[in-house]
Amino acid sequence: MTELRAPRITTAQIAELRSLREGPRVTKAFLARLAEHYVKAENEGVLNPARHFADYLGVQRQTVLTYMRMARRGGLTPKNRP
Repeated sequence: MTELRAPRITTAQIAELRSLREGPRVTKAFLARLAEHYVKAENEGVLNPARHFADYLGVQRQTVLTYMRMARRGGLTPKNRP
């Protein structure tokens, strides 16, 4: 049975993500930092990192997936991702 892992992210890093997300617009700084943590979590073997980041940010899982799509379109994630 596969162990479910959570991303290795500190409370300070979560607080930083939340503060970057404040305001009426989704910023490039927020997307870049989220993408960095998200890709790191995937590389660590976290299954469904969107669920974890949704919990951290207080949003729906689909919202995190939308943020990641925005990050990819903005060139903020590695190109060799599926």
